[in-house]
Amino acid sequence: MKGRPEVRKVQITGGATFMVTLPKGWAERVGLRPGSPLLLAPREGALILVPEGRTGPTRALFRLDLERGGRLSGEALAREIISLYIAGFDIIEVQGERISPEERRVIRETTRALIGPEIVEESATTVVIHNLLDLAEVSAERTFERIYLITRSMFADALKALLERDGELARDVVGRDSEVDRLFLMLSRQLRIALQDPLGEGQLLLFDYHTAAKQLERIADHAVKIAQAGLALELELEGEEAIPAELGEKVRRVGEGVLSLLGGAAEALRELDLARANRVIDEAQEVQEHLLEMEIGGGLLRIEPGPEGGERE
Repeated sequence: MKGRPEVRKVQITGGATFMVTLPKGWAERVGLRPGSPLLLAPREGALILVPEGRTGPTRALFRLDLERGGRLSGEALAREIISLYIAGFDIIEVQGERISPEERRVIRETTRALIGPEIVEESATTVVIHNLLDLAEVSAERTFERIYLITRSMFADALKALLERDGELARDVVGRDSEVDRLFLMLSRQLRIALQDPLGEGQLLLFDYHTAAKQLERIADHAVKIAQAGLALELELEGEEAIPAELGEKVRRVGEGVLSLLGGAAEALRELDLARANRVIDEAQEVQEHLLEMEIGGGLLRIEPGPEGGERE
C-alpha cells in the first residue's frame, strides 16, 4: 500500500475491544514487529498511526555538490542554500573540487542572512553549515509578532523620515528590512517542518501566520521605498521645504490610517476575531478613497528610481 488508501473492517474481540488489522506491506516498510509501539493521534475525526521514533521529519544532512549541473555559484548558490534551509535540513555540506573565495563569500553572506545556521567547518573543498537553533523553542506566534512589530515600526519611521526629511532615520529603516527577511525565512522553515511532521499540531494556524507574515514582508518593502523617497527628497530639495504643508498633512493622515489598519488586522488574527477583521476591511476602503482623492487632486508626491539607482521626483 503506497499512496492509496485501503478499506479495513473493524472487528470486535473479547466482546468489547475494537480491532483492525494493519496492511502488511506498510508494516514491513516501517519496520513493525510484534510488540512494536504505535502512536495513535486523534485529528479532527481521523486517527493517525505513527511508528514510534518517526514523529518528525528526517532531514539531517544534505551534501550540496557545486559541480552538479554545471558550476553552482553566485545567486544560484545562495538560492540553493536558502531553499535547503527552508526545506528543514539541519546540516548543509557544500562540496567542490576547490571552493573559490567568491563562493565562500556567497556562502558566508547567505548564512548570515538566515537565523540559526552557522559555518562550523571549512577546508579547501568543503564548507559545513550547521543549524544551531531548535525551532521547538521558538513558536510561530512569537516569530509573527516580531515580524509585525519590526514592520510597524519601519512604516511609522519611514513616514516620519519622509515628512521631516530625516535622512539618518530613513537609512535606519532601510537597514531593518533584512531582519524582517530573516524572520520570514525562519517562519517558512517552521511551516515546512510542521507540514512534514505527521503529528504536527496547529498546522493550519501556522499556515495563516505565514500567509499574514508574507503581507507584512511586502509592507516592510514598501516602508523601504518610502524611506528611499525621503532620502531622495533630502538630496533634491536641500534647503527647501520638502513637502507643502497641506500635502504633508494628507500624507500623514493616510499613513496613520495605514498604521491603524495594520494594528487592527494583526489583532484580528491574534484573537481570530471575524467582526474586527471585517471592520479593518471596511476601513481599508476609506484609506484607499483618501489616496484616490490625493491622486485626483494632483498632489500626491511620486518618487521613482533615477537612472543611476538613486531616486528622482
